[in-house]
Amino acid sequence: MAEQSGIVQDHWTREGTLARIDAVLREMGHDPEVVMPEILSGVEHLHSGGLATTQDQAEKLALGPDARVLDIGCGIGGPARYLAHTYGCHVDGIDLTPEMIETGQVLTRRCGLEDKVTLEIGNAMELAFPDQTFDVVWCQNVTMNIADQAGFLGQVYRVLKPGGKFTSTEYSTGPGGDVLYPVTWAYDAAINFLDSEDVMRAQFADAGFSILDWTNYTAQAIDRLGQAAAAPSKLTNRLVFGDDTPERSGNVRRNLMEERIIYWMITAERP
Repeated sequence: MAEQSGIVQDHWTREGTLARIDAVLREMGHDPEVVMPEILSGVEHLHSGGLATTQDQAEKLALGPDARVLDIGCGIGGPARYLAHTYGCHVDGIDLTPEMIETGQVLTRRCGLEDKVTLEIGNAMELAFPDQTFDVVWCQNVTMNIADQAGFLGQVYRVLKPGGKFTSTEYSTGPGGDVLYPVTWAYDAAINFLDSEDVMRAQFADAGFSILDWTNYTAQAIDRLGQAAAAPSKLTNRLVFGDDTPERSGNVRRNLMEERIIYWMITAERP
């Protein structure tokens, strides 16, 4: 498990992330030391569909100032900052990748949200929180890098309060054939752990969750990936993921269009 975590961490590490973001902010006429989530929205939402997906996912929840949220696989903290800024909730974010957490901590401070957002290095399989801590566990495009997804769901269930919600956007395999590589989360099958929809649903049930909503979000992802590819802005996730991001994101879109993978937006509850 530690070996797999190291490989995943290496995959997502691109040194100099903050410096690249700062350079583009200056080029766009912004002071990097004084930013808001709205300015960073093009670069900080690293999952399929970007900010619009985050907004759609958040609208399925009843968030408010009293809610405590755990964002697993938080990246550089974009969704965590969005939730705190928009709803006033407190968000703890964890990610395997030090480069992302260090970048996210700086951006959070610059946005003036360090009193509501806490980002730390952490492992989804060993959540360092007491039982029944959170009202919401939030996850976007993470489980495709997790081999033991049943174990992951067990951890999520453990840290949720009774009545707490688990919201997730994730891929499954589809009927269209094998995944075409490279994709955003993997250059080959070594760290790609997609299951079928039936297996995913069974794992949620086995963990004890009640499914509240299970939406096929593929069409929206295809559309938004296409829009992102055509966008002229330089403030994009390429600054975080690397120069080969257009190729990998293009393959994700092709895999979705050919139904090799399916994109789901899921809301579940711990009874």
